[in-house]
Amino acid sequence: MANWQQKTLHPNIKMIAFLVISFFVLIGLLLFANKQFYALEMASIQEKASQRLSVYQNALQASIQRFEYLPAVLANDPRIQKALLSASADTTTSSLLSNINNRSGADEIFVLDSAGTTIGASNYLTKTSFVGQNYSFRPYYQSAAKGEQGFYFAVGATTGKAGLFFAEPVIVDLEIIGSVVVKINFDALEANWSQSGEKIWISDERDIIFLSYDSRWLYQGLRPLSLQESQHLVETKQYGDHEIGILESQQRNDGTAIVSLPLTGNQVLFRQQMPGVNWHINWLYATQQIETAVARSVYSIVFAYLILIIAILWIRERVKNAQSQAKLATLIAQRESHQRAIIEGTDAGLINLTHDGKTTFVNPQAQRLFRLKTNALPDIKQLIKGWRGVHASLEAIDATGIRSDGSTFPILVSSSAIGLSDPSDYLITIHDVSELKQAQYELVKNNDELEQRVHDRTNELRAAEKELNHSQRLASLGRMSSAIAHEINQPITALSSYAASSELLIQRNQPEKVLSNLKKISGLIDRLSYISRQLRMVSGKRNTGLSNIKLLPAIHYAQDVLASKLAQAKVDLVINVDEQFCARGNSMMLEQVLVNLLSNAIDAVAKVNHPQITIKGSYSDSVLLVVEDNGIGLSQEELPHIFEPFYSAKQIDEGLGLGLAISYSLVSDMGGQLTVDSQVESGTQFTIKLTR
Repeated sequence: MANWQQKTLHPNIKMIAFLVISFFVLIGLLLFANKQFYALEMASIQEKASQRLSVYQNALQASIQRFEYLPAVLANDPRIQKALLSASADTTTSSLLSNINNRSGADEIFVLDSAGTTIGASNYLTKTSFVGQNYSFRPYYQSAAKGEQGFYFAVGATTGKAGLFFAEPVIVDLEIIGSVVVKINFDALEANWSQSGEKIWISDERDIIFLSYDSRWLYQGLRPLSLQESQHLVETKQYGDHEIGILESQQRNDGTAIVSLPLTGNQVLFRQQMPGVNWHINWLYATQQIETAVARSVYSIVFAYLILIIAILWIRERVKNAQSQAKLATLIAQRESHQRAIIEGTDAGLINLTHDGKTTFVNPQAQRLFRLKTNALPDIKQLIKGWRGVHASLEAIDATGIRSDGSTFPILVSSSAIGLSDPSDYLITIHDVSELKQAQYELVKNNDELEQRVHDRTNELRAAEKELNHSQRLASLGRMSSAIAHEINQPITALSSYAASSELLIQRNQPEKVLSNLKKISGLIDRLSYISRQLRMVSGKRNTGLSNIKLLPAIHYAQDVLASKLAQAKVDLVINVDEQFCARGNSMMLEQVLVNLLSNAIDAVAKVNHPQITIKGSYSDSVLLVVEDNGIGLSQEELPHIFEPFYSAKQIDEGLGLGLAISYSLVSDMGGQLTVDSQVESGTQFTIKLTR
């Protein structure tokens, strides 16, 4: 017992030790790989950042260069120089600047005299006109007053709108008499950044953000300001009344910085100096994305390592299986010896076959059943009539046994594999079922007699049923004919109306309206063709073909079809349905329902003094379409039967009683409900409820 335990535990201890060592190796590998992958990811992102920053830098420079020439051109314009020499503000100069501004696409253009006072501006007609305003405190004016080109980004002191100001001195006879200022904005550029999803900042020499993909970060500093810098912002009003906040950031050894943004998390900040100006273009990349990419690479290492461990374990198991096969072969031999002892002592006939059908053993019971000589090994086909092989009798089947003297007897045969080798040997099990078959024969005979009596009675019932079905089919045929006649009556009525209308229009020489009627007639012919294919009994199923449909076109169709009938009855038809009302349904089916309801409503108001029909719609959880009239109404006794086929409150020659039954069926097929509410002498209201 002790030796067995030692042999069993020894491989398990080795396996546990192997797994523990593998685990620590994996931990060390992950620690090393994490640093390497992080460095590779950062290098890749830095290269990507350099490319992105160059692209956005070029776009910004292109926006600036588009207007950089304009102040110099205007400074040499004689009209501008004349206005400055006269030193007076007039609308002629402002009108000129307004026209130039509209053509150039700049934000604003204005002219300052030598003291920094505006004598003309493109926005002179607005409430925030620059005319009369003094901007001598602005650095762009101060640069122009020195004979230099002014270049300055600031929030407008008058308008409160941020923009880039270009200033050019106006020089006449070597004397600076004023300056021309062009202001441009970058709203379109910022909108493009925001829509593209790129996180771009532009910061000035004090690291204050003045252009951003997100307005939340405007006028935020990336570092604390010195006292001198703060004083300069107050004096020049560069960013208006905006308070300069400080974003939390941390510089890193690789030249980047980590910026913590509220609600958006930590971002890696990549920076690049713009040539020609003291601005920085900044690109942000979420640290979460870097960590995710690194984690994905680490997971791939873990997966590959696990695959390696699994492969090692699989090879180990294969070796162990090979060792087990030898032991298993010994056990199989022992089991087959035991099986043979059982076979020889059983009461069933047993025959052992090889995979190719050769008989290798016949037990004593099989010898008695087939009257074989001792040690005889006949072909199985000589013992079982119509033998089809071992695979055809895996389950017990009926067969006929053939004895050695030629006599036959009924048997039950089954087979099963008895070896673990491939191909296996098979054991054929045989039972004599002569007595069972005799009992079955008697039972079948009695069943046949009973079935004959049932058959005779069934024939009698079928004859009676055939006669009843004949009567029902005749009744159904009559109803179907009536339903089809009712379904096509409305399009035919409309065809007649359009034909009569066309005759009048031809007499009036109005061919365009005749053409319109012909198109409607063609549509009605298509509708008749559709009805001839699709119309079924009221109780039958329809192919709804549901979709989102507008309600108003179906109402106008019904109004069109019944136009002559409405005019003849002098009915005031009020339609109160929004053009945008939509529902889930079928346009053609809804049109047919509305034609039926509107036609019934016209008949109902025929005898009132001021006939009126109202069609109105409303939205709630569902879409409601109401057809309401002020007609004679229905009694409470009539209401429960109003949707029954062939029930009608009209005279016999005025209707078949199918219109409302068909309408009810059509609305149900569209997944909706059709309900009615009516009072005698107070009118009737039909409500169609459809899914939104």
